[in-house]
Amino acid sequence: MKPYHFLSSLLFCSCFSVSPAALAESESKNQYTQTVTRTVLAEGLPEAAPNQILELVRYEIPPFATLPPHIHPGLQIARVEFGLLTYAVIEGTALITRTDGTKETLTAGQKTLLKPGDAVTESEGMVHFGQNETPDPVILLATSLLTVGEPKAILIEE
Repeated sequence: MKPYHFLSSLLFCSCFSVSPAALAESESKNQYTQTVTRTVLAEGLPEAAPNQILELVRYEIPPFATLPPHIHPGLQIARVEFGLLTYAVIEGTALITRTDGTKETLTAGQKTLLKPGDAVTESEGMVHFGQNETPDPVILLATSLLTVGEPKAILIEE
């Protein structure tokens, strides 16, 4: 698998400006980016983590959307607020925390169904993807600690 950067904003970003040629190239690689909404609710530059940005983000994944395999260049923790998300790990390990506090480890090749109240901790470089296989949107709240100026996610070419 080969990583490639997708715009310096984020693979889920709904508000960005790029040249028509760059947009056409990104659309051919990743059709869903125009439908998944990423809204930054708050952000800050922690003094204890120089050159890092901490963000609180709301994602809305539309019905029947499949996110492509990707990684995050830092730590991300996400919680399902609404809907059902099928979540799969391709490489690495994710920590799942269920609503009742039960912790599970998801490794390469494994999938799980994340329900409202469930959370996932994604370590840097873990290859994963999600699918909304329902007629309802999925709403996630996520916090990320990433390097300033880096893309929020990097798509993985299989």
